[in-house]
Amino acid sequence: MKLVSIVIPAYNEEETIGMVLDDLFKTLKRMKGYHFETIVVDNNSTDKTAAIAKQKGAAVLHEQKKGKGNALKAGFAGTRGDMIIMMDADYSHRPEDIPFFLKKIEGGNGLVIGSRITGGSEEYTSIRSFGNIMLTAAFTTLFGISFTDVLNGYKAFRKELIKNYEYHSSDFQIEIELVANALRAGYQIAEIPSHERIRAGGKMKSMALVHGPKFLYRIIKEGIKYRTGL
Repeated sequence: MKLVSIVIPAYNEEETIGMVLDDLFKTLKRMKGYHFETIVVDNNSTDKTAAIAKQKGAAVLHEQKKGKGNALKAGFAGTRGDMIIMMDADYSHRPEDIPFFLKKIEGGNGLVIGSRITGGSEEYTSIRSFGNIMLTAAFTTLFGISFTDVLNGYKAFRKELIKNYEYHSSDFQIEIELVANALRAGYQIAEIPSHERIRAGGKMKSMALVHGPKFLYRIIKEGIKYRTGL
């Protein structure tokens, strides 16, 4: 059976990580034909995130360099699976979507994105919604291909996307690198509707006015590289 690695970056998510893992393991138990490994990457938390994740049965890796990108890179390096699914630790992503991600991967796609535009979001404010629309439009302009939600942190992809490319982003912008590298590799990319719940506790880590410009910079940089064949 194929091994699927699930990577969950977490920074001070003691209020939610247990709920995430409880729902996740319930979903995985119902899925036939796969083996799963679940890796929580503790990104230098100062609370009980790591202890709770271990108690719930996840493997825990520790990454001292702060930033979601750093945590994900550490988690990816520790995976053994043929396919990788990345999801957030704040209970916003629904594990029930995992079978739909894997069906798309098995159907020939190299990367699958969970779309909040088609699935809905309980966390979208007017600023966050406008920012996502503008950044997605920038991505479409530079790469010449349109997706509805390249920024979402709920993604599934083939392991080769990590093995064959080097990743540089230390923070949320790794989302753009993943999509850009999938396009460079010539992978088919699909989206599935994925409903984003409001986080169940703790503090939001992404801030539109702080991370929006960083996303735009990475989109421009990767877009130019893609256009010039670098």
